[in-house]
Amino acid sequence: MNWTELIEIADDAIAADEACVLCTVVRLDGSGYGRPAARLLLTESGERVGYISGGCLEKDLCRRVWSATQHGPRLIAFDTRGNSVDINRYDTGCEGVVYVFCQRLTTANKFALEALRSVYQQDAKATLLTIYRSESSLYPIGASWLRDSQDLGSSAAISLPFDIEEAVASSQSNRWILFTDSAGHEVEAAIEIIEPPRKLTIFGAGDDVIPVVRCAIMLGWKVTVIGHRPELAASFRFPSASVHCGEFQLLGDRIQIDTATDVLVMTHDFTRDLDLLAGLLESSARSIGLLGPKRRLGRLITKLFERGFTLADGDTARLRSPVGLNIGSNSPAAIAISIIAELIAMESQYIVERLSPTVWELIDG
Repeated sequence: MNWTELIEIADDAIAADEACVLCTVVRLDGSGYGRPAARLLLTESGERVGYISGGCLEKDLCRRVWSATQHGPRLIAFDTRGNSVDINRYDTGCEGVVYVFCQRLTTANKFALEALRSVYQQDAKATLLTIYRSESSLYPIGASWLRDSQDLGSSAAISLPFDIEEAVASSQSNRWILFTDSAGHEVEAAIEIIEPPRKLTIFGAGDDVIPVVRCAIMLGWKVTVIGHRPELAASFRFPSASVHCGEFQLLGDRIQIDTATDVLVMTHDFTRDLDLLAGLLESSARSIGLLGPKRRLGRLITKLFERGFTLADGDTARLRSPVGLNIGSNSPAAIAISIIAELIAMESQYIVERLSPTVWELIDG
């Protein structure tokens, strides 16, 4: 999801005193397109960003949400089981019940929006707990708590039970929990792990970089493009990306590469790639992908050896060349898709190793 767009649209609506509502999937029983934490923002003027399904539920949600949230936050359930006894079922074939928590955002009530902003700005994950069903007067629907690097914040002056606070602190995945207050009244809440947007840094600003950036931005990633030619490394060519122009070795202070950063080398210049690779292998980049065949990578590594550079096991695990899944790509757009698909697969741990022993055979040869 493109958090930047969602936050900007919500900010503009709130500043203009325009009604807007944030819809979040908080629970899924069975299967469904939108998993817990999927979000959709709607404004009164008709702007929409995000999703809760593949489009099959959005139309009805848009129709129902304004009256449903007129007097406060509301949980709306969508039953997609074809054999359900629910007369309001949606026969999409997904065979699940999707619970969507809908809350209007205002100047005085935008804790959920600020939680997203906090994670985006701090570039560190946080855990958000939101009450979406409650029989307790102590824990009203819509009350939220955010645990991040700055400890625990709350949308209301309410203390969580110690065991629930511990559950928030120890959670590693999105889930829902049920607890009771001191009088035995039930409270149901969603625990959500909010991850910061993925970071992608691309060295090179040629035409083939444009579709890669478009795909990454569409996924909501933070993208940095670095080129040395002013006519190519221009912001208008890469909307929504951070663009830097200059010799790579002189931009070190302006470019931050950490353990959460994936790097692509797309300069089409062997000498520049050699200098870049030496620096990138000394960085903490999570992965380093290069265009070109393995024989080219073998030449690069051989040149590094000649400079006295020795690759560690961790270095070989980070290198990916030729970058991208082998889908028979033969156009810039298809190659971009293959690159982004590999990065997604890496995040999902579907791909563990890509640097084959043939690289060492090329070097030895």
